[in-house]
Amino acid sequence: MTKTPIPQRLMLFILLLCPAMVMAAVRIDGIAGDLLANAQAHLALDDEPCDAPMWRVRRLLRQGNGEIKEAMQALGHYQASIESSLAAGDGCWEAVYTVVPGAPVTVRKLDISLIGAAADDAEFTQILANAKLQQQQPLRHDHYEALKRALLDTASRRGYADARVLRSEVNVYPQESVADVLIEMQSGERYAFGETIFRQEVLTPKLVQGFMPYRRGDPYHSGQLADFYAVLSGSGYFGRIQVEPLLDTRSNGEIPVAVTLTPGKRRLYTAGLGFSTDTGPRVRAGYTDRRVSPSGQQWSSNLVMSRVVSELSANYRRPRGDPKTDWLSFDAGFKHESTDTSESDAYQLGVHRIRQRRNNWRENRFVDLLIEDFVIGEQQRTSTLVIPGISWSRTKAENRLRPQRGLRVFLEARASGDMLGSDTNFLRLEARGKLIRKLSPRSRLLLRAESGISVTGEFSELPPSLRYFAGGDASIRGYDFESLGPRDASGQVIGGSGKVVASVEYEFTILPRWSLALFVDSGNAFEDLELQPQTGVGIGARWHSPVGPVRVDLAKPFNGADRSVRLHVSFGPDL
Repeated sequence: MTKTPIPQRLMLFILLLCPAMVMAAVRIDGIAGDLLANAQAHLALDDEPCDAPMWRVRRLLRQGNGEIKEAMQALGHYQASIESSLAAGDGCWEAVYTVVPGAPVTVRKLDISLIGAAADDAEFTQILANAKLQQQQPLRHDHYEALKRALLDTASRRGYADARVLRSEVNVYPQESVADVLIEMQSGERYAFGETIFRQEVLTPKLVQGFMPYRRGDPYHSGQLADFYAVLSGSGYFGRIQVEPLLDTRSNGEIPVAVTLTPGKRRLYTAGLGFSTDTGPRVRAGYTDRRVSPSGQQWSSNLVMSRVVSELSANYRRPRGDPKTDWLSFDAGFKHESTDTSESDAYQLGVHRIRQRRNNWRENRFVDLLIEDFVIGEQQRTSTLVIPGISWSRTKAENRLRPQRGLRVFLEARASGDMLGSDTNFLRLEARGKLIRKLSPRSRLLLRAESGISVTGEFSELPPSLRYFAGGDASIRGYDFESLGPRDASGQVIGGSGKVVASVEYEFTILPRWSLALFVDSGNAFEDLELQPQTGVGIGARWHSPVGPVRVDLAKPFNGADRSVRLHVSFGPDL
């Protein structure tokens, strides 16, 4: 038995109680699509109930002929013929309009004149080329109004503050089924950015000015003011933000800008719980001071605890040069890691210079001091290493929570040597990447790859944090966390000097927030370039929560003595 939806049952109940509210039938024959929709929108009779006085129904019926004709003319049909009739139905009346639309009027002459600096502006040329109103095409008044609005909106956005339409005409000749259209706009000069007036006591004037995406004298564009607002908002320094052009005080070809800023919340405390099959339950806590001083210094500290990895870290950073993209960071941290393959305590100090490069590449130049006590296999060591390095990373996605197209790339080179006071020499090169592509409205393809190689004179001196392992939620599913890699004489995994891992995943949406996935992961850590690939295949479920996807996977390994299916649970963004 099919159940009537509650809203529909409620509507039926209301209509039974209030028969006066039942709407009569009004039908328009002979037209469809935009013509029909526009005619219905203009027709007043369409809103009348069954018990409306017949004198009013007849009056609105006659009035409807003119309303439909006006609606037809708006879409270029000036020779439409309309007949109407009214009949008594079962407990109500029914009105029928029969429309013969006739041939549409076409644009015979289209004369659009731009007077002033806009005549040489490429963006206006593009607007005219892409306009729906074109010569020898059917006339539609909405396209005509849209073109005028686009010209004026573009003028306002690009700093033509004195722009105005001098003449706009549509001359229709119904007998010839043609129309001549004239639009003449005077743009005046294009203004530049004038003085930017800051009203704030949050940061030093020099630092706040560094957030500006423009300079005085640059051609005005309101989009840059929107970018300015976004950068100020994303900085975390400010609470209330106002960025407004002072159009009424423009002079000498310049538009001044007023920026009003109030302090945002200075101290931020965070806490959270998490879980993954790699680390088990996880507790996280953090503290951030967003404004240590008016010159923009920031301080943060974080604590993460789990049965596998526990970490305490602190970071002090200050802006340099361009505060949007250039930071000097000082880091300190302690990390304890205990896996089935190793146990280590790592102490780290570092200095990092982080800058934004072209095409949104993020560059990190660093020098780290690493002291790591570790036990791995039958080895027990303490390594002291001074490690300079550089990395580049880039993430691109139209939607960070659930991208249909996206890319993440990470490249890094780091090295150390005796001359720096390190216990061993090594050169380490690493590359990671992930690609997401939409295959259909309900499916995605996710490709992941990572590789790394270390060249060292004494591999045994490398701590676990600088060795390569494979296996786990974000590596090769079907195998335990860091359970893959070269082994020592006793059969214990000790890690390798290199790693290659690749993954192919197909995801199909079954409900708005739920999807299924099929995947294949393969690769391994290796020594002396002797790669022995290990492969896992499986199926998974994805819940796309408001804060990111939760993944539950069942994976079966193809290699090794243990071929049992493993459960993998993880949480975090796709990129």
